[in-house]
Amino acid sequence: MSDSQGAGHGYGNGYGAPEPPASSGNARLYRVKLTKVSSFIIMTQQRHTVYTGTLEQLEATARSVRTHNLLLGWWGIPFGLIWTPMALSRNAKGLRQVRELAAQPG
Repeated sequence: MSDSQGAGHGYGNGYGAPEPPASSGNARLYRVKLTKVSSFIIMTQQRHTVYTGTLEQLEATARSVRTHNLLLGWWGIPFGLIWTPMALSRNAKGLRQVRELAAQPG
């Protein structure tokens, strides 16, 4: 799976050494933009990343991002409390759209 942030493109999950894209064979690749929110009392940060991968890879990544948002997103006042629900909703919508594409034949 690959991710890209802003104008740059790269591989991996944004942490540590980059990893090459997984061999997908005949699997279809999709792209989804996910938002990760991190908060620390008075500071809240949003990070928008576009991920490319198979449906299974994107679902796993979305679960990881959702867990991060639920554990670390809402701690900032006031923006953590505002941005975290927005990010959860936006990420769910993006993943739902990818699932709809995957369900289409061909």
